Amino acid sequence: MMKVVIVGTGGLARELTSWIADQWEVAGYSALDPEEHHRFELPGAFFGKQIVPTEAGTTHALLAIGSPEARQRAHEELEASGFDLPVFVHRSAVVSPAAVLERGVVVAPCCVVAPGVRLRESCFVNFCCGIGHDADIGRFCQINPGAQIGGEVVIGAGTLVGSGATILQGLSIGSGATVGSGAAVFGRVRDGATVMGNPARRLRAFE
Repeated sequence: MMKVVIVGTGGLARELTSWIADQWEVAGYSALDPEEHHRFELPGAFFGKQIVPTEAGTTHALLAIGSPEARQRAHEELEASGFDLPVFVHRSAVVSPAAVLERGVVVAPCCVVAPGVRLRESCFVNFCCGIGHDADIGRFCQINPGAQIGGEVVIGAGTLVGSGATILQGLSIGSGATVGSGAAVFGRVRDGATVMGNPARRLRAFE
């Protein structure tokens, strides 16, 4: 069974821990707060933030950090320290053999990833999401539970798609954007924009 370090000790890390329990072994956690590791009775060791493969006993690490910006920083630090970032797909997810999953991608339980989809580096697809054919999801994106992304959608790097959001087929979502929970997106979203509601509208006060 492959051993892996989970980066993070918060809610997302605890979810990921439960998902991988019967597929991979958790060697421990890399994070800032040892108290969270103790309080949540997480398995394995607590390594702190500055971790190297020789200390962890494995070269494999998975990111469980909800913020796309923080995930990008952690991804780069892990690479520089000699870690590789494997792809994790929960056994209940349906992922087309014609989809491309780059390093560090996590696909949670009960997701559907259609043919021609490309999930770029360290994209995190949380549970019960659907991603339609030929969609291209950028590096470090966070796709929260229940989001539905139509076919041929293009989402730029570092974007967060909130829980239960719907993005219609063929749309373009910019880099660093935020699509609010429950939003229904019918048009293009610019880089760095925040959209909320049904139909989704830009809310500058949240940017």
